[in-house]
Amino acid sequence: MTRQTQFDVSGNVVIVGGASGIGLAVAQRVAVSATSVSVIDLHEDRPDTLASLPDVSYSGADILDDQRLAARFAAIADRGPIDRVFVSAGITLPANIADVSARDAQRCLMINLMGSINAVTAVVPHLSSDASIVLTASVAAHTGGGFVGGSVYGASKAGVIGLTRGSARELASRGIRVNCVAPGATATGMVGDDPSVVDRLTNGTLLGRLASPDDIANGVLYLWSEAGSYLTGTTLNINGGSHLA
Repeated sequence: MTRQTQFDVSGNVVIVGGASGIGLAVAQRVAVSATSVSVIDLHEDRPDTLASLPDVSYSGADILDDQRLAARFAAIADRGPIDRVFVSAGITLPANIADVSARDAQRCLMINLMGSINAVTAVVPHLSSDASIVLTASVAAHTGGGFVGGSVYGASKAGVIGLTRGSARELASRGIRVNCVAPGATATGMVGDDPSVVDRLTNGTLLGRLASPDDIANGVLYLWSEAGSYLTGTTLNINGGSHLA
């Protein structure tokens, strides 16, 4: 059973990739407490998934379009400095290294790693003095894939952990914290609903179930909150015991 834990998160919040999955769960959770919540996602028009969140603003931008992404953050910052950022946009790539095409590998690395770099660099000029950024890695960064993604996917998420540590070091003098969550297999569209896949992933956990988006959202809110205020450069592993780091 998923348990929602409430952490005090206020201020100007932005979620990149917030129209579905874990990003949507975070948006739903902070919509009741934050001063303002903005979602940036790939779709040009506001997705129906946000229909129940009328007070959440929406804008479309490809995470690989650094100029448009920067413009979206600048427009959001017109309401005031940005306090909390979650970068959830990403894709998987289940292909084996012996079979993966260069084009697919490049796309995975670009979206997962370069997209995270673009988001961080675009938002930095607009952050408040005690802002908190949370990026999205994966258990695959530790295991080299083997869950819903292969080695290239694992490499892209290992890069996110490196980005987290480096950004935390470089932004600490401004009071900005940077952390990441590393989810295990989570019940979202990325995992899908193939019973054989779900059973395999479930059996690979100590807790005997997939994560829910709310399980991961709990970690994001914790890292954003005062309770996590002494954490920076940290990877929060939320994987139900599928990997013991």
